[in-house]
Amino acid sequence: MTYLLLTILANVAIFLAFRSFDKFRINTFPAIITNYLICVVTGTLYVGPSKVIPEISINQPWFPAAIFMGIVFVSTFYLMARTTQLRGVAVATVASKMSLAIPVIFSLFIFKIGTSTLDTWNYIGIITAFVAIVLVSKKEGGLTKEKINLRFFILPFAVFFLGGIIDTSLNYINHRWLTEEIEAIFTILIFGLAFLIGTSIILIRRIKVRPRDMFAGLILGIPNYFSIYLQLKALSAFDNNGALLYPSLNIGIIIGSTLAAIILFKERLSRVNKFGIAFAILAIFLLSHRGIIDYFGA
Repeated sequence: MTYLLLTILANVAIFLAFRSFDKFRINTFPAIITNYLICVVTGTLYVGPSKVIPEISINQPWFPAAIFMGIVFVSTFYLMARTTQLRGVAVATVASKMSLAIPVIFSLFIFKIGTSTLDTWNYIGIITAFVAIVLVSKKEGGLTKEKINLRFFILPFAVFFLGGIIDTSLNYINHRWLTEEIEAIFTILIFGLAFLIGTSIILIRRIKVRPRDMFAGLILGIPNYFSIYLQLKALSAFDNNGALLYPSLNIGIIIGSTLAAIILFKERLSRVNKFGIAFAILAIFLLSHRGIIDYFGA
């Protein structure tokens, strides 16, 4: 539970960093690529250079997976930015958070990790979590007047699909290859490859990188590294049971981000959002009811 809470806090810190980008007129893409470099530096300092370098080898079974994840990371962040610009924050938020459907389905029916530990209340909790995410993410005036057709859904679906691929891949890779000693190093390698890919794009497209964008990347990079590293630790703590972890993680991030937005940015909740918070609290209880009962019964 500790790693889950720390992962939620790291993701809320990322939300706060992104939330401030508009206020300080930050160019998103250069800030994101700088953030990847800061992730590498943060992870290397956290683990220690002497431990990182010997473990990074193309002969490691997880090395190709790290290359794949680096590509997906850059693509997902870019598409999330485009979706926010063209379809709005509400659409991008729902698409990214509802992507938990993919790792949940894979965990339950493909990987079949920890499914024997789920009871009826856990399954109800998973469904409740989906409802909570939609309700909390819904914003007044979020509906667009643009004609709804197949083209309208391309960007949100891409965010939904790639977000799900990231979580599903982390679930499988952690279950299949990673040890406790390798989790931090694997995270460093993902961000290092994402930085190289992103830097190539910046050079090819001659994108201007300003000092303020680099500083924003610095602020974003530290929590971003720990958001992935701690997610891997949380997966291990949950016995790689993504069906339990990801609903809890996503509703925790939404509740934390919503409370932060209310306190720091004076945002207001609609009646629908308040219902969503109530559903989220119910989902948390349903997903972790046995642990809660054991705790108070002890």
